[in-house]
Formats: sequence, C-alpha cells, structure tokens
Amino acid sequence: MPPKKNSAEAEEITMKDIMAELTTIKNKLDKVEALETKLDQLTKTLETMNSENAKLKKTILDQDKTIEELRTGLDAVERHQRSWSIRVLNVPLTTEEERDPQLTMAKVYSVLLQPILEGARASGAIGAVPSCEQLLETAHVLPGRPGSSKPVIVRFAKRAYKAICFRFRKNFAPTACARGDPDRERQCYPFFDDLTRTAAAKLSEIKADASVQSAWTINGQIRFKLKNSDQIKKMKSVFDSLETILTFT
Repeated sequence: MPPKKNSAEAEEITMKDIMAELTTIKNKLDKVEALETKLDQLTKTLETMNSENAKLKKTILDQDKTIEELRTGLDAVERHQRSWSIRVLNVPLTTEEERDPQLTMAKVYSVLLQPILEGARASGAIGAVPSCEQLLETAHVLPGRPGSSKPVIVRFAKRAYKAICFRFRKNFAPTACARGDPDRERQCYPFFDDLTRTAAAKLSEIKADASVQSAWTINGQIRFKLKNSDQIKKMKSVFDSLETILTFT
C-alpha cells in the first residue's frame, strides 16, 4: 500500500487545485470581458452604420425628388415649346417640298389650313384669312414609313390661329369618303397637337383604359372624361402612373 499523505500535503494539493480553478475562471472571465468589449464595439459600429444609412436614404430620396422635379420641369418646357405646333398626316409632298421649309409650309397651308380659315372667316370668327407667312413660322418633315406620306410639323406664329384651326377643322377641313364606307367621311389631312413621345404614349394609355370615355389634348395638355362622370379632368404630370392620373386627378 502507498504511504498515506499527511494533512499538510493534502491541504497543499487542495490549494493548488483551487488556484488552478481560479486561474481558469479568471481566464474565462477575461475572455467574456473581451467579447463584451467587442460586442460593444460592434453595437456602436451598427448604430453608426444605421445612422449613415438613414442619411444616405434621405439623400437618395432628396435626389430622386430633385430628378423628378427636373424631369417634370423639362417636360413642361418642351410641351410649352411644342404648344405652337401641330403634326399633320397624309400631306402629299414632292421631294423639293420636303427639303424646303417654305415650300412645306405653303403646301400645308394651301391644302389644309387655308380652307379651314376660310370657313372660320365665313362664320365670323376671324375678320380676314392670314397669309401663309402671317400664319406659320416654320415647318419640317419627319421620317416616314416606306411608301407612305411623311408626317409634317408646322409651327404657328400665334397660338390663337392654331386654336381657330382646331375649333373649325370638323366643319371645314377637307374630307373624303372613308375607305370601304361611302357614307362616312374622314379628314384628308388629320392633324394633332405635336406631343412629346412620353405624352403621346400616356395619351394612348389613357384612351385604352376601359373607364375612360374620351381623351384629347389642348396645347399639349392631356384632358379626359371618365364614363361615369361629366367632369373634364386635366392630367397633372405625364410621369404619374395611370392609376394616379385616373384616381387623383
């Protein structure tokens, strides 16, 4: 049998074990404190990132708002510039007339605008028919489909003249029998407001909606009526969604 340890030796061994345990516990506590320190640092970093993220979101929202305002403003300027102009279809132009704005204006004037203005004068709406030079400022021909007449843009000297032409086109614009229907007349040279591409697409979208009775433009501004209402609504922004336009206009 091994010799028995005396009480002093047993106490010494017990103290060594306790110190070892205490050292182990201290090391673990040091690690916990280190983890807490790192956790505090991570928490502060996340708070900083959240704050910076909120600032970034606000900056982006402000920039989006600015972009929207600029886009709307540019569209308004372009619509204003186009509000003196109309787009005319089916005008038969020679190659020389296509190349010379003066000849283009003269052709549109003679086949379309002069007859309307003659009717307006006969109705007492105007005192005299303005000449082509008095009526129009310029014209240009747009690219067209092969084999078809090219659209023509003409700019009026005064928007009042343009309004007269729109007002009396139904009664005095040249017409012909609709193809396949001799009892129905169609305009020989239909004309419309000279819309921006965005506005033209939005007008088509509004017209195609089942809740819309009719839609049209006045100096580039889109207006429409719903089937369940006699109210004429005026579209505020061409960049609004169709739902917003139909619901909140």
